[in-house]
Amino acid sequence: MRILVLFLLTLVLGLMIFLNIQMDQAKKSSNEMKSDYVTEEYTINKVDASGNFGEGNGKSIYFKKDKLHPEEYVQPGDKVTVYFDRSGRIDGPVKIEKIE
Repeated sequence: MRILVLFLLTLVLGLMIFLNIQMDQAKKSSNEMKSDYVTEEYTINKVDASGNFGEGNGKSIYFKKDKLHPEEYVQPGDKVTVYFDRSGRIDGPVKIEKIE
């Protein structure tokens, strides 16, 4: 009887170790999935009624104000991080965040 209990406890311990290793691998691949976006930083140089103009790394960008979080306002000289979909930039920026 003691041998049976010891055997069952050993199996449970082995199963717990196996599941812990699998969860660590799942977390690692989950973190890799988060980098589906390409980010670039731009400095805002002009703001008009419908959108914002910015420049960074020799590139210029225009985006509408609805891409910003509703509570964020940018002024000329502010820096923003622009998120583009890694699969292509056809649809423009996915998300824009102001850098504090």
